[in-house]
Amino acid sequence: MTHRERFFAVMAGKKSDKAVFFPDVTDWYGAVRTPPGVARRYGGGSFIPDQDPLHGYRGAMPAEFDGMTFLDFYRKYDWGLPIHGYGWYELQYDGVEASTVVIGNARTRTLRCSRGELTEQYTMAGDGSWAPTMHFIKDISQLEVMRHIVEHTRYVPRYDRLTKLMADIGEMGVCDVVLDRSPFGKLVHNMMGFEQVVYGLADHEDVMREYLRFQEEKDLEVIRMAAAAPARIVILSDHADENLISPHFYRKYCIPFYQKATGILHAAGKIVSTHLDGNFKGFFPLLKETGFDLLDGCTPEPMMNYTVEELAAAMPEGMRCYCGVPATLFCQHLNDQVILEYGKRILDTFDGRAVLNIGDILPPDGDIRQVIRLGQMASSYR
Repeated sequence: MTHRERFFAVMAGKKSDKAVFFPDVTDWYGAVRTPPGVARRYGGGSFIPDQDPLHGYRGAMPAEFDGMTFLDFYRKYDWGLPIHGYGWYELQYDGVEASTVVIGNARTRTLRCSRGELTEQYTMAGDGSWAPTMHFIKDISQLEVMRHIVEHTRYVPRYDRLTKLMADIGEMGVCDVVLDRSPFGKLVHNMMGFEQVVYGLADHEDVMREYLRFQEEKDLEVIRMAAAAPARIVILSDHADENLISPHFYRKYCIPFYQKATGILHAAGKIVSTHLDGNFKGFFPLLKETGFDLLDGCTPEPMMNYTVEELAAAMPEGMRCYCGVPATLFCQHLNDQVILEYGKRILDTFDGRAVLNIGDILPPDGDIRQVIRLGQMASSYR
């Protein structure tokens, strides 16, 4: 069987010829190949083609791997390749001016329209990664400006990009169609920030709920576009963590949208995934209500607040997951046996219902040699 065939065997509840191992080492590879203080060009789950000049920079790459491209790791060590299909649609604006300016380590994006101006800012850390440091909405009244901007935004599919990406991956692995967050997730992560959302719901619930209703209508346009996309897997992610989106908010504001989205996508024959790489034990009783088929990024203790066994017991029938050996274990110079035993524990517990990986990604200071040994264990596992 190919890696692609093994993945879909797991999703269909069929037996694979061997354990399915799909580690995401994009973040690690991009970090060790990028000079300090330079912005990274690839995030987790990105596809780095063999022709990219990034491969020519030695950086912190261990000498024994210096001549290898990103894809060479998957070829040589026979790993499954998990790729997120970003950028499969374009935004076009009518009467809205969008601009981005980078000054030093600050990247500022501004949206201007007849109703006003909104600005967000990301700041680059020393390792080249970006983090949001200012959200678009600073005052509840600015939701009307955002609504005007979204009303005048068109989504133009670029299915050709997905088709090319899938052809480049071939049987090495799978590619999912990346959707943005749910309407509530957008408010928390992109537009307002956690604190403002909580105060907004307390002080202006009617205004917030009306905006969520409007945003849902626009977002379902993109869901329908994804339903027509060439890839079989679609991922809708709020990166939901119960410390950021409480189980109460998750059920009240996220799940109703998930149900509508998964209904549309299932009708088109899609497998629907969501990224849950944080503390989400509090969501366990709600998993059966979401409509999701696949949980992506699951990372048990000691990084997060649940055990391998608890997650396996909580997953409803038919649901599958990516479950990883916690990434922090690859950064502590532990004995290899600790890593291998944890991987075997995952495989034993899920009994064919999980794709083994690194929870959630191999970080820049992770030990790639231990990833290789984990893959060897998975290959021989029966």
